[in-house]
Amino acid sequence: MFTDFVAEMTFPAEESTEEWTVFVDGSSNSKGSGAGVIVENSEGIVFEISLGLSFPVTNNAAEYEAFLAGLRIAQDLGARKVKIFTDSQLVASQVTGDYQVREEHLQQYVQLVIEKIKEFETVEVTHVPREQNTRADILSKLASTRTANGNKIVIQEVLNEPSVQRQKAQLHEINSIIGMEDWRGPITRYITSGEFPSDPQERTNLKRRACSFTLVEGILYKRGFVTPLIKCLGPNET
Repeated sequence: MFTDFVAEMTFPAEESTEEWTVFVDGSSNSKGSGAGVIVENSEGIVFEISLGLSFPVTNNAAEYEAFLAGLRIAQDLGARKVKIFTDSQLVASQVTGDYQVREEHLQQYVQLVIEKIKEFETVEVTHVPREQNTRADILSKLASTRTANGNKIVIQEVLNEPSVQRQKAQLHEINSIIGMEDWRGPITRYITSGEFPSDPQERTNLKRRACSFTLVEGILYKRGFVTPLIKCLGPNET
């Protein structure tokens, strides 16, 4: 999983202020649906992700799934300033406010994109001709022809539900975890808002313990140097 891969990487203590470049493309046809994402930093390090969409989706919605995936991946990599390129004139113009959004399901996507953009310092959205976005286009189509052994060059994943539905579920889950008094609550509150106990010893213990955990899209996971992310469960779930 890409989140496992990111968790194993070493990042600087402070989030980078360099500008990242993101190319995205989505496609939907009779053979399947997918999203392609290419993320590159100023040092020329490139991440290529082919994301399969295992739910019914229109071509425009697939473009939005790719756009959101690009923002999520860039954020996971520590990007704070992003230039994102899409060959969808509709998506680029709706996000920037140049086009009116008439379809209700696309309105939800636009709102989700706007909320995500607010989490960055700057996000520049640019429409590019399809011939300048060929690699992302190939990745989006690669997802619908995913092989059993995967692809050894690019990272391939599958998104099982639309982002607009997943966002609601994540907000419900993180709010539930924060409100709980089981062992996950203090760690989640510390990661999300910096809240810690008044007792100095408990504060020190919590800070030390929290280093072994991370929140991925609102879900608490334990991480290690060589192990995959492990989802944290409460007493009722276990």
